Amino acid sequence: MKPAFRCLFVVAGILTAGTAFAQDFKSQAAEAAAQWDAAFNSGDAIKLSKGYTKDAVILPAGGTQVTGPEGAEQLFGGFIKGGAKNHKITVQGGDGQGSEGYAYGRWQADAGDKKLAGHWVNVLTRENDQWRTALHTWNLDQ
Repeated sequence: MKPAFRCLFVVAGILTAGTAFAQDFKSQAAEAAAQWDAAFNSGDAIKLSKGYTKDAVILPAGGTQVTGPEGAEQLFGGFIKGGAKNHKITVQGGDGQGSEGYAYGRWQADAGDKKLAGHWVNVLTRENDQWRTALHTWNLDQ
């Protein structure tokens, strides 16, 4: 279970337009992160998995790579069944251009009597007017 818990969103142009877009992208990433947390904390791994592209790559800290929504459902479902709870994502930054973007920040969760936390980064793709995660990786604070 230890490796499983070593565990979650771009632009050139006129400065003010770029800043406005970056802020809009960051707020969209923060909204997506809040939805991710809500799904995780409610124990809904299926809902979580729908936020990933069909060929998404998930690289858990110290764990084995999984791919796609099925891999996400299995991985995060295992965390949930293992007792992870109170997951909280903070988006510190990100940027996007067109249908591609990235976001990064901090995460924290409870695992039994342990408090876990670390950094995360996601690469996102816009599909059908929704940002979906194409690459998700995180680390665990020492």
